[in-house]
Amino acid sequence: MVWIEGKYQFLGFLDAISILVWLIIILNAINTTYQKNITKPHYRHYKNGFYAKFISAIVFSIIYIQFYEGGDSTAYWDTAQKMNNLFWESPNKFFVELLNNEANRERYQSFSFEDTGMPPNWIYKEDEAWFAAKVFSLLTFITFKSYFAMTMITSYISFKVSWLLYEVVLKYNLFTERTAAIGVLFLPSTCFWCTGITKDMVIYSSVIYLLIQLFTFLNPSKLKEHRNLLFAFVCIYLISNIRDFMIIAAAGPFFMALGARWSRSQNSGFSKWIIQLTFFSMVLFAMTSFLGSEKGQEFAAEAEVIQKDLKTNNTYGDNRYDLGITDFSAGGMFRAMPISIYTAFYRPYIWEAGSLFIQISALEALFFMLITFRFLFVRNPISTLKDIRNNELLMASLVFALILGFFAGYTSGLFGVLVRFKAPLLPFLFLVLMYKKQEDLVEIDTKV
Repeated sequence: MVWIEGKYQFLGFLDAISILVWLIIILNAINTTYQKNITKPHYRHYKNGFYAKFISAIVFSIIYIQFYEGGDSTAYWDTAQKMNNLFWESPNKFFVELLNNEANRERYQSFSFEDTGMPPNWIYKEDEAWFAAKVFSLLTFITFKSYFAMTMITSYISFKVSWLLYEVVLKYNLFTERTAAIGVLFLPSTCFWCTGITKDMVIYSSVIYLLIQLFTFLNPSKLKEHRNLLFAFVCIYLISNIRDFMIIAAAGPFFMALGARWSRSQNSGFSKWIIQLTFFSMVLFAMTSFLGSEKGQEFAAEAEVIQKDLKTNNTYGDNRYDLGITDFSAGGMFRAMPISIYTAFYRPYIWEAGSLFIQISALEALFFMLITFRFLFVRNPISTLKDIRNNELLMASLVFALILGFFAGYTSGLFGVLVRFKAPLLPFLFLVLMYKKQEDLVEIDTKV
């Protein structure tokens, strides 16, 4: 059986073997881990969490191949194949391309039509896309270059990172197992956009793992887990080469969480406020410095180009949105923060959705709007503020959601980009809006 769509072959003999082998390996790994931990109550969500990621990745891939001609997912895979071909043609040239992040790639330096095939031009010329494609090329050596086998591996990685976050969240005793599972394992956006062969999967997995390690750093009793800091540095390297401003989005929550933990050890309420205000000032200074730096100006210039293009180019149709921004200076970016964050949290609206995937994201945004109303008008605002201020998980989650929400809402311009960009913040926004006090959790468990 051979499945060929357009110019790509997705299912040949070697593909089928690779898919079968990796399916057995992954399912065996999932089942082995589950059987070892079957007595732990929260592991009842382990297999379902994996299936949610796995099936979403496969369905996403099939739909995009059949109805959207593959999109960027197949472009990354195609580029990864060309890198694989280059290795067998010239290992030296392969490692030069793999390790060289030279910005000037106006022409193909190592590839040819005859021997390796040519990577898609837009991937090769865009620094971030080219770097992500090189990361995926490493998977081609263990999958016979199979698109679906690579997709299964990326969905497994995404799930394992999500599961690690789920276990960290449960340790804070702010959620029932089911509530935490819904927010961390089963949100549609993270299942669809952050599991396949895309930049979003690399960013999601790297940022989540990095945040997990930062929380580990805050817990002195977990020093033995610091061996994983090597992987944290790998994550930082990946993030800095794909979406470097995400480092700010990850660093801000860490410092605010550190402030929350330190202030909790103080007896004086005044001391607590001073400590937290100090750390807040550090995060604010870091954001201000970034927005005023050369990188920040590049960020603003890119957003300005996108906004102007969207206003004059009608090919985007109703898939675009306009924040009404005219001032792209550092001060203008600060003034645009509220509307940018609101857009990331609660749009697209249902009537703005033009495709199936955007409609799902619109329903998800509506859900977040409803639980936000519940959060604001049912809870005691003073008590809620105190809870968040004194808990490092809630504080870090809120700050991460706000910072990434600003970046996502400010720069996306298209709903199709926005729903992918904002996906990593949604589990953390969910955690802030859905936490319970420990006495409430006891009552819930009793009722159950």
